[in-house]
Amino acid sequence: MTDAIDRLARKLADLHKDNRNPVSTVPRIGVVVETDPLVIRWGDRILITEDKMHLPKVYREGVMIPNRWMDAGGNMVEDTILWKKSFMVGDEVVIAPGDQLKEWFVFDL
Repeated sequence: MTDAIDRLARKLADLHKDNRNPVSTVPRIGVVVETDPLVIRWGDRILITEDKMHLPKVYREGVMIPNRWMDAGGNMVEDTILWKKSFMVGDEVVIAPGDQLKEWFVFDL
C-alpha cells in the first residue's frame, strides 16, 4: 500500500513541477551594497554574492587597450594601458538571472 502512495505522491510532484511557470530571466536593476566581496541587492530582500555572479572581464582582470602618445621629443610612442573598472557602493547595475536564479550576469549601466 505504501508503494502505491509513494508512486502517487511522486507522480503528483512531477505533475506540479511540469506545470510551474518558467522563471523570468528579464534584466533587472541592482544596487551594489558591498565591494569586497561584491554583493548586489535586488529589491528589498535579495542579496546576490560574488560567487553567484558572472562579471565582465573589465571588472575581473581588466583589458589592455592601445595607447598612442607623443613624447617630449616629438616621437610617437605606441603603448598599451590596463583598463580596469571597479564597483562602488551605491552603483546601479543591470543584472540578469540564469534560468534557475542560481547564477546572475552583471552588466554596467
